[in-house]
Amino acid sequence: MIFRLLLLVFALVLFSSNACRKDPMIPVKTKAELDAKLQEQLEKHKLTSVAYAVVKNGQLLYSNALGYADESNGRAATDTTRYLVASVSKTITAVALMQLVEQQRIALDDDINGFLPFSVRNPDFPDVPITYRMLLTHTSSISDDFQNTLDLYCYGSDCATTLDQFFRDVFLPGGAYNDADNFTREQPGTKEDYSNLASALVGYLVERITQTPFDVYCRDHIFIPLGMHKTEWRLANSPIAELAVPYSNDLTQSSPHYTFPDYPNGGLRTTVRDLSVFLRAIIQNGTFNNTAILSQASMAEMKTLQNGSPEQCLSFYYETVNANKYLGHSGGEMGVTTEMYFDPQTNIGVIVFNNDDDANLADIISYLFSFGENQ
Repeated sequence: MIFRLLLLVFALVLFSSNACRKDPMIPVKTKAELDAKLQEQLEKHKLTSVAYAVVKNGQLLYSNALGYADESNGRAATDTTRYLVASVSKTITAVALMQLVEQQRIALDDDINGFLPFSVRNPDFPDVPITYRMLLTHTSSISDDFQNTLDLYCYGSDCATTLDQFFRDVFLPGGAYNDADNFTREQPGTKEDYSNLASALVGYLVERITQTPFDVYCRDHIFIPLGMHKTEWRLANSPIAELAVPYSNDLTQSSPHYTFPDYPNGGLRTTVRDLSVFLRAIIQNGTFNNTAILSQASMAEMKTLQNGSPEQCLSFYYETVNANKYLGHSGGEMGVTTEMYFDPQTNIGVIVFNNDDDANLADIISYLFSFGENQ
């Protein structure tokens, strides 16, 4: 939990510093030029691997990988290597919830307590409902402060704790993870405070509303319809031989692969090729290859700035990379750095996966966008 907070702070500092300088990129026009530039970045930043994809106007322009998925055994990374994508997972979780909004089973501004078996209210503001919109915009006042003091990682297998058990422990008095610091002292809906806990609660709510395990719901309503056959929430369903090994000094367990009970906020494993399908559906207003995972209106709502924020949409947010502003999401975990962004003006999108801590991927992102612009 602490590790996730530190990675978020690092990412914000990194991109803030990059935003202060002009884009140093020269035009990248060919796949060979792109691979050469990314190989330079791999060596410059001592990255174990990068897997990457560029999409434009509904097409996958290029996907490839450099370096090692498993350096110790000499297994090369490919564009079909499965990586833990950390907080990029939140975009999948948000789409799952928005499907239920679209079906009018809930509304964004409904009180989440309508589908919970216990009450979730900030104790300082017991009469102020927490809504689905607040969860998706990090304004719910649900805080990671106490959760970041815990070590809930499970190594080599999926955590046995269910989402229901986890959130009962978080929000019920006497629960193992119940603490006053699970909430900020701000009124819900008034202040942004990035919350992994709130994002995982979105997944639990999808489970409660649909009466279907969250991972199964996503499989049946997002992954299978889009043909994402190498995308899984469960480690047990992800062949070890296809996984990128995460490399981190914080990983001292015998198994480098790990899970956590609040997995809807960051536990997805997928490939750049698979995620490129999801990204193309997002760019194309919810539809890919005549399969709609969301309507155009719902997708437009997800891409709309919320609550007067200059960056935050529904789960997605705007990020400045080398002086260019893109919409998407980043992710960071032990031995994982991931990025997924697109330019709403050009319909170019890029994905980068890496299996190191705190990797500097800003210039790689710029090279990928440059390649897309020149196709």
